[in-house]
Amino acid sequence: MTGGRRGRRPKNWWATNTTARLKAELWRRFGAAEHPAEWDGRVYGGGKLSQRHWEYFKAIKSLDLTAEAVVVDVGGGSPATGAGFFAALPATAVRRGVVFAPCVAADAAAPANVEFVREPATDETPAAFLAARPAVTHVVSVSVFKHVAPAGREGVVLAVDAAFRGGCFVATFEFHARRVHFERQLTALTVSALFAPLTRFYPDAVAAAPA
Repeated sequence: MTGGRRGRRPKNWWATNTTARLKAELWRRFGAAEHPAEWDGRVYGGGKLSQRHWEYFKAIKSLDLTAEAVVVDVGGGSPATGAGFFAALPATAVRRGVVFAPCVAADAAAPANVEFVREPATDETPAAFLAARPAVTHVVSVSVFKHVAPAGREGVVLAVDAAFRGGCFVATFEFHARRVHFERQLTALTVSALFAPLTRFYPDAVAAAPA
């Protein structure tokens, strides 16, 4: 385990390293009452070393954001807070964030650099959305696919392949190789079906949460 300020680094390293700053902000926010998370690990134990914290941490590392990034969080909305816990996190350090989720309340207030798109991820909606926003640099979906019907999540993946002009798409989801423990959990077969249609992207890294 390392700290953000250890070792010999340039004087401006902390100010310019967006990933390091977001990891530190995740550690500060996770479990704090003023930053409610949809699921913070306390229900089943684990806290800051829970599976959900690992998902957030891994997503931040994989995205490799910069201050100029424009991030779309698919399914990252919250009926209570507008921007969900993870969607609100990158927005503290990047140029712009977009929350693509139908569940955001109509009266939810967005941070100054966050846009709410209250559209369901079905049919051609995500593709049209991405095609109209060529400035988007990153797409992320954290622990969402397990809640979405196959047609909806396949629509997101196809939209990324067809219309996303950025360079990084990160998704985390519940997975078991063979058994389905709850509705819409992904298995080896359904993960393959979900990502097989990609023609412009390929998996750069695959990781599993600690047991």
